[in-house]
Amino acid sequence: VTKTITNKLNMIGLLLSCTLTVASPLMVEDIAEYVQCRKDQRMIENVLEWLPLIDKYFDLESQKDETRVQALKVIYCESSGYPNAVGINKDGTKDIGLWQFNDNTWAWLTPKLNIQKERTDPETATAVAAWLIKHDGWHHWNSSKHCWGG
Repeated sequence: VTKTITNKLNMIGLLLSCTLTVASPLMVEDIAEYVQCRKDQRMIENVLEWLPLIDKYFDLESQKDETRVQALKVIYCESSGYPNAVGINKDGTKDIGLWQFNDNTWAWLTPKLNIQKERTDPETATAVAAWLIKHDGWHHWNSSKHCWGG
């Protein structure tokens, strides 16, 4: 007997579908994949309000849904979606904003990109994150990869 359990989340054109097929024998990998998908859904639901900014600033020509999902997961893992979030590091530097830009990274990028606003401005932070990811990849958020990396 095969039973399919499907949970779909349609998020303004972003569809994340979690399907678990229950059969004999049930595979551990199938359960782990389903659990991760449901975890991803919960993270995304909590930060969905930032999707319009991601759509505005990220290059979504290729891998559109994957990029959107990853960006939302990074926001969730870094700041839980709070633009005024502040993290204090062991070296005394602070990580601030939606994307948790570090003092040193922000100081490096401010003159380079002629940034006029604070890290707490969600639009500015998302524009900067999109630029940084396009030119240097996702590794700037590796400290939270255990959360968003799957």
